[in-house]
Amino acid sequence: MDKIIPQNANFFEKMTACFGDLSQFEQKILQITQTIGLDLSQFQIDHLAVRMNTVGTALEWRDLLLENATLLKESEVNGRPIGLFELHQAVKFGGQFVKIVELPFPKSKTYPVEGWEHIEVVVPFLEKESVEAWIARMITTYQLDNHLSLNVKISQPEVTGEILPNPTVAISMKAETLCYNVCLKLHPYDIKSVISSETHF
Repeated sequence: MDKIIPQNANFFEKMTACFGDLSQFEQKILQITQTIGLDLSQFQIDHLAVRMNTVGTALEWRDLLLENATLLKESEVNGRPIGLFELHQAVKFGGQFVKIVELPFPKSKTYPVEGWEHIEVVVPFLEKESVEAWIARMITTYQLDNHLSLNVKISQPEVTGEILPNPTVAISMKAETLCYNVCLKLHPYDIKSVISSETHF
């Protein structure tokens, strides 16, 4: 992260205690980017996300984030709330300064490790490119069908009120690797553009 403002130091210490060491998470994500040949310096890291196994932990972490972040939006997705928080001071990740943290409340899945879980990277649509063509381009560009060490999941979450299409290509390493519990997600739009579209259409 960038030079910590003194009054934020305690918050970042508590965030590390809850979510885990950010640099270790970063190294695991970089293993994925190196595997698929994605240069993070060419694309915007939109946000970082955490995962937890209980509602109690989610509420605790939500309160923590509100100490030094602004709640941008909280949406109901597949029966559970997902909050997007903008930190008052950015953290440094992958050579960029990232201010948004996503906190989805848990579903039935149990995560082997709670804390930092994925990042979302913006790979914009080409002019007049369809969702299907964008997905095909992600698969081809990063040879996602050719890496036996990867798990790839393609989805298009639908959130009430969101206008822009928001397909997701989620890439993780298989369980035999050291970084299997983290994920890299590709999207065509940053989350602020998605939120803004709700009020402009």
